[in-house]
Amino acid sequence: MKKLFIVSLLIFFLAGCTAGKDLTQQEFEPEYDNNEVTEKQASAHSYYDFQDIPIPREMKINRDESILFESKGLKAGMLTYSGRVDSDSLFDYFHISMPNENWELLSYIKYGTQILTFAKDNRLCIIRIIEGRLRTELQIWISPKL
Repeated sequence: MKKLFIVSLLIFFLAGCTAGKDLTQQEFEPEYDNNEVTEKQASAHSYYDFQDIPIPREMKINRDESILFESKGLKAGMLTYSGRVDSDSLFDYFHISMPNENWELLSYIKYGTQILTFAKDNRLCIIRIIEGRLRTELQIWISPKL
């Protein structure tokens, strides 16, 4: 009986260690078929308040820690998400996906807290990725250029 309990505990522990998802390139690399969104691409991410900033489906918005400002001709804010996703994989996701939405990569900081900075038209987008013990936090800052 004691051996069964130890084996069950070991299986439970190992399952928890592999729970963080790895967003491989195949999951979020765009596939275009006559300018139509494929089923694979549509299932890889979703859009929240900004229609040109894809968010992996594994990341869920935290409305209590997010703020959105919108007025005539201006939409800006800071959106916070969290999920069980590997931070390096999330970095790679945005490094590849944002240029596909016509965002220009300006700079990035990798390792530890990771930051990517993008520009598009008259807007800036700063993406901050913070890896925690059980969850990865994602902050997306969108502001107009001065």
